[in-house]
Amino acid sequence: MPNFSSTALLRILCTALAVLTLAGCATRVSLQAQRTPNLDTSGIQRIAIMPFEPTTTGSIVYQNAARQATTVATSNIQATNHFTLVSSSTVNDARRRREGIENYVDATFSGQITLVSEKTSSHEGQRRDKEGNTVTYTYYTREVLVEFNYSFTRARDGTLIGPILKKGSSSDSNENINNLTSVDSLVNGIISNQLRGLSRDVAPYTTTISRTLEKESRKELKPQMNEALAFVKGSNYMAARQAYLLIWEFHRSIAAAVNASILYEAMGQTQNAADFMQNVYSTTGSPLAGSVLARLNRELAEQAKMGLFDDTRSQTERVASYAFNEARKILPANAKVWLHNNATANQNLASGVIDNMISAFLANGIAVVERQMIDIVLREQNFQLTGNVSDNDFVSIGNLAGANIVVIIDIPGTGAVRRLQVRVLDIRAGTVLMQSGTGSEWNL
Repeated sequence: MPNFSSTALLRILCTALAVLTLAGCATRVSLQAQRTPNLDTSGIQRIAIMPFEPTTTGSIVYQNAARQATTVATSNIQATNHFTLVSSSTVNDARRRREGIENYVDATFSGQITLVSEKTSSHEGQRRDKEGNTVTYTYYTREVLVEFNYSFTRARDGTLIGPILKKGSSSDSNENINNLTSVDSLVNGIISNQLRGLSRDVAPYTTTISRTLEKESRKELKPQMNEALAFVKGSNYMAARQAYLLIWEFHRSIAAAVNASILYEAMGQTQNAADFMQNVYSTTGSPLAGSVLARLNRELAEQAKMGLFDDTRSQTERVASYAFNEARKILPANAKVWLHNNATANQNLASGVIDNMISAFLANGIAVVERQMIDIVLREQNFQLTGNVSDNDFVSIGNLAGANIVVIIDIPGTGAVRRLQVRVLDIRAGTVLMQSGTGSEWNL
């Protein structure tokens, strides 16, 4: 056996380890993915950031902590560029007037400082001076613990979203007690540190994820796989994907199929990746293909959830759009629609729904009877469409105005139980074509 020195042996071992590391390295493809926040703030656009509340109102330390939390939270939420911020005074003024705050905000953001504790203690230590003598000295340590929480409250129904609980600590030591960092400074540092992740709690965000390319075990396919890999390393994803697809098509390489799906995903075509892997899995029953397909379906589910956050329409616009789509399903080809506001309460809100529905009808080439024409008919007939109006009255007025469909809008209830009611009448047949349900999609 050769006689190696310890240095030579160490060099050989390091070289072997490096070879093993390089051999085991796999190529990764990075891609950007959108993620939903930890709190379900979907549908929330206008918010008021209310001042954090100190649970111990008589404590200056708690009050200062509440101010710091409010300042940092406001700054971090503003930085998301996801919400329209409304002054907290606007909400407070509305509440003083006993007015519903949903006219101004979709939700309020608020928090509480639940604990601020401080402990300063002294300890003895030893060290050697320049002469080598052991010196005993006293040093002081200040420890601070802070606990707080924050949440959203939906303006419409008071639903609580959260809370998120936060807890952090910090300390400082010094031989001079007067040189210790102040309690307020330590508290501020803890709060700032704990609120660094606030943006991911409240708003959608983009993160970088990576996918590891598979290696082919069949030696005869490695030259082709290496050619495809060269395209990946050159950032030519289109050519690489096509190369992997060809290897899959002619040789049924699962590794090539997985790599092709990764490149579909990297190019923003996650649904295409899932469809392709579904075919691979159905064809081969490969556990690896099944695992990749499951991951892609989870990613698609994440993207579907993101759609709720990408919808920047108001609740009125969303419900009006849903009502329009439901009504359009049953309209005859020659529909000429009259939309009537039958609300006794929430008339302004009903008018907003009708305005949005009229825009949708016209944009889709569906004729709408002008309000002016209805007013003319009502004056000529000396008729008032108020109170308890029968279907026969709607049919009569609609016929005179040239409509063959009447869409009757009402918004009963208040707050959490307020919803849009829609009835669609066929004026010529005198029959009800549609009646809205009581599902959450109708909630206003």
